[in-house]
Amino acid sequence: MVSHMLRMAGYQVLEAATGKQALSIAAGRPDLVLLDVHLPDIDGYEVCRRLRADEQTQDLLIAHLSAVSVQRDDRIRGLAQGADAYWTTPMEEEELLANIEALLRLQKRAQDAVRARDEFLTVAAHELKTPLTALRLHLERALYLTVRTPSETIPKASTEKSLKPALRQIDRLQQLLDALLDVSRVTTHQLRLDVSAVDLVETVGEMALRLEAQARVAGVELRFELPHEPIIIFGDRLRLDQVLNNLVTNAIKYGAGRPVHIRLEERTDQAAILVRDLGIGIAPEDQARIFGRFERATATRQSESLGLGLYIAKEIVTAHGGDITVSSKPGEGATFQVLLPLRRTERY
Repeated sequence: MVSHMLRMAGYQVLEAATGKQALSIAAGRPDLVLLDVHLPDIDGYEVCRRLRADEQTQDLLIAHLSAVSVQRDDRIRGLAQGADAYWTTPMEEEELLANIEALLRLQKRAQDAVRARDEFLTVAAHELKTPLTALRLHLERALYLTVRTPSETIPKASTEKSLKPALRQIDRLQQLLDALLDVSRVTTHQLRLDVSAVDLVETVGEMALRLEAQARVAGVELRFELPHEPIIIFGDRLRLDQVLNNLVTNAIKYGAGRPVHIRLEERTDQAAILVRDLGIGIAPEDQARIFGRFERATATRQSESLGLGLYIAKEIVTAHGGDITVSSKPGEGATFQVLLPLRRTERY
């Protein structure tokens, strides 16, 4: 009756009449093992214990279902042997299906978490490997010059040619590690803000000076529209600078060599920061996705990164009680808007 009910609900069901048959079927890794306690040869408790002891089946989802062993001690024994649930009958059809679906949902969440972890490790390993390889090559070249140079002195230009790129790769490694640490803090709800009075006009101006050289190398002109009077908010200056740096750096990277516009304005109860480029743009279906972890809007050469910058930026802005959005059309550039409250009353 249970098998028929499950099939009617759309499940594919494989039946075993004995414990040994159950062990054999479980080797095929079904989504759920619904296991009776009383079986002709091996009881369900032992079947469950063996499944948990086998590396091939140890992570299967197992639920006991019994109409006889319904006492408290029976349930404790079943769960102690490794079952994920212990249900007793009689049970209404809707209730049993609801329990099965709930258990399968929990399993899916766990599987999604494992996939996210594996993706995290894969992406992080790939991105960390690139600057490490370059760093190794530059240091090997410096060592080669040191060993092969006949005199005691090495030409300054040769040393500088090897060591400057090596230092850039160390900076890149530091940025990647900082991003990974920020993701860990966000995930574990340990992102802390060092709150003080922040002048956004001053913060944007300092950021402009810092990124001027990078923009010039990329052939991009940074154009600023800043009010003459300060705009003061309460927030974490370093974290807000991190958001601005990410948005402007991305605009330089994807702006196709055209000017990047940064505008700061004061509205009724908010400060608005707008960063607009005239580059490749972002497709509508990607505009929400790019704020997720490891998400990149393009597969171009410029997009080589962990895909964490916008995710971290959004979390920082949200922690300040603000909002970050993007509007864009492919080929027409993109505008990122950050809105921050001027007067925040609730705690950070």
